[in-house]
Amino acid sequence: MSLLKMIRPLLPPDLKSMVDLMLRIYGSLDTAEERKAAFEYGTKMLQDGKVTVPEWSGFGKRLGIFKKEQRHSSRTVIVGRGK
Repeated sequence: MSLLKMIRPLLPPDLKSMVDLMLRIYGSLDTAEERKAAFEYGTKMLQDGKVTVPEWSGFGKRLGIFKKEQRHSSRTVIVGRGK
C-alpha cells in the first residue's frame, strides 16, 4: 500500500479519489481473507459495468457497513460526518 501512497500525488483527481476509496476499504477490513473476499466480490460485481441494488447491498455487507436493522423514529435525522 505504501507504493500507492507514494504515487497518489502524481495521479489526476479522479484517480486519487478511487485510490483513497480503495485504501479506506482496505483499512476498514481486519484480515487478509476479508480484504480478498471484498475485492473479489467488488471486481465481479463491476464486470458488466452496472451494479444492482442486491449487489451493492452484498458488497456493503462484506465491508461491514451494514449492521442489524435498526428502527429510527420519524423524527430521527441522520447526517453524514462533516470535515
